[in-house]
Amino acid sequence: MKGIDYEERGQGPAVCLAHAGVFSAWFSPLWRTSALDGFRVIRLIRPGYGNNPPPSERASLTAHARACGALLRELGVDRVYWVGHSSSCCIGLQLAIDQPNLVAGLILFETARPSGPIRDANAGSYVTPALAAARDGDVARAFDIFLSGVGGEHYRTILLQRLGPTGVATAERESAYFFADELPAVGAWPFGPEDAARITAPALLVGGTGSPPWFAENQTQLATWLPDATIVTLDGCDHLAPLTHPTDLAKVIADFVKRRTRHETATDTDIAPAASGKTPPIG
Repeated sequence: MKGIDYEERGQGPAVCLAHAGVFSAWFSPLWRTSALDGFRVIRLIRPGYGNNPPPSERASLTAHARACGALLRELGVDRVYWVGHSSSCCIGLQLAIDQPNLVAGLILFETARPSGPIRDANAGSYVTPALAAARDGDVARAFDIFLSGVGGEHYRTILLQRLGPTGVATAERESAYFFADELPAVGAWPFGPEDAARITAPALLVGGTGSPPWFAENQTQLATWLPDATIVTLDGCDHLAPLTHPTDLAKVIADFVKRRTRHETATDTDIAPAASGKTPPIG
């Protein structure tokens, strides 16, 4: 699967911003924040979004992960910190399973869940009717139903403030791919505790106090599945936080990457003498 656009800036540890479903501009404000200065920040626009054509046939999340990993390798990235949001968190988790040597860490903002009682009891109230509207050809109504469900009734005001009228129109157009392809792929993604146990990358699970409660429940359950996971909650934020609180989210990302980079450097220093058979120089 091809068709991934990207933009990048800066130098340092690689941080990949992989937007959520529905539309591609989720991380546009985050991309510009000075809190991410000092990193090599790569912002992806995934297949089916922006000017990228959709895949010729429905793509699994594994296919999305494979395509993202291939692009990062082409860009010369050996280790990356994956920043995901909702459905792109799932893609990051799959990438961490398939290519553990590539993923240095996961920063996941309110991960989508493919199945289970939490999703069935809560997300079904907006996922099912949104999909039905999209199947009937009313993408605008599907867009409104879904974003009202995850972001609240104020979502359109936020989008207009952050993206402008043209950006909102673009987001609505892009959502047709999400409803036709990506959302069903999330539902079909076979991920459970056994899969999570295979992930060696440390994970930071980020949520907002203003989000619907099922997002926090999702994060709590995911934290019990992953071998190395920490939960951070941002006060006053909801599922639209990448648009409304990009600086707060960027600071959380930067702190995590800095701490993990120091940890990896210290670990490498500790094992280097034993690996080389030499002692480090003194003075």
